[in-house]
Amino acid sequence: MKAWLLDYYPPNNTIEFSDSEELDQVYEALGSDKPIIQEWSAPNIEFNDVGKPADILNRYTGALVISRKVKELLEQNHIEHIEFLPLSMATEEEYYILHVLSVIDCIDPENSKVRTYYDDVPQFDEYSLVLDQKALQGQHIFRIKLPSEDRELSYIYVSDFLQEILSQCIVGYQLVEIWDSEFSWKAKEEKHERMGQEIDSSLIKVFSFDKAKKFARKNKGHMVYSGKWAIKADKEKRIWLGNLQLDGSYSWINPIYYPPILLELQWGIPERSKTMFSRLKESIGFK
Repeated sequence: MKAWLLDYYPPNNTIEFSDSEELDQVYEALGSDKPIIQEWSAPNIEFNDVGKPADILNRYTGALVISRKVKELLEQNHIEHIEFLPLSMATEEEYYILHVLSVIDCIDPENSKVRTYYDDVPQFDEYSLVLDQKALQGQHIFRIKLPSEDRELSYIYVSDFLQEILSQCIVGYQLVEIWDSEFSWKAKEEKHERMGQEIDSSLIKVFSFDKAKKFARKNKGHMVYSGKWAIKADKEKRIWLGNLQLDGSYSWINPIYYPPILLELQWGIPERSKTMFSRLKESIGFK
């Protein structure tokens, strides 16, 4: 059994509220885990069209803005414990806030990962949780209650069943595996670390981050690596930052700024006699 974090993807089309007061009211209303459709008055929204279609267009305090297509998919598959709150827009397109009413107390606090952020307050890492499998039986879409607290993580989570349906039918979204009953976050981190070490051991011509960017821009289509990170340049010589995934692929973003840790790393290109990915497959057992 797995649990997946469902979210919008900011580079794609999104929506925004036209009125800040209406947005405040929406935030207040969505704090409830009870149905609110009877008191709901459709707020006005504006569509941000960047030419990249999306069926999930924003997130507000643990609720998602969805297209009519997502609404119909959920209805056709008889997904329970949800409600669709309509939004008002100048065009004929239909968008809704997906309000999830199922809030589950399912975090194993002893074995889940905790991080300390800038305010020095320890918080559960939403990507490194250990969950109670029994509590999730039969739950296809839900929010997660924080242990010993009267609040929830600000995301929506879905089951394997719903993940498969959505991934085959919609566009412009993120589905991130956050828990696997057979593969713990600790095992994932250990595997990720081994993959990064294997990449570093294959590098030749090691150089600084500035030189890595210059190399990428000069050698379009070639990637420069450092552990779990990679960079490449596109046709316009913009630098893209990649994060190594457990399947050996990379998740790419065009960063607004570079995290300081990247500036301190050594970067390089792998030896040509044996590709980096063949070395990875040999060392960690890819098939």
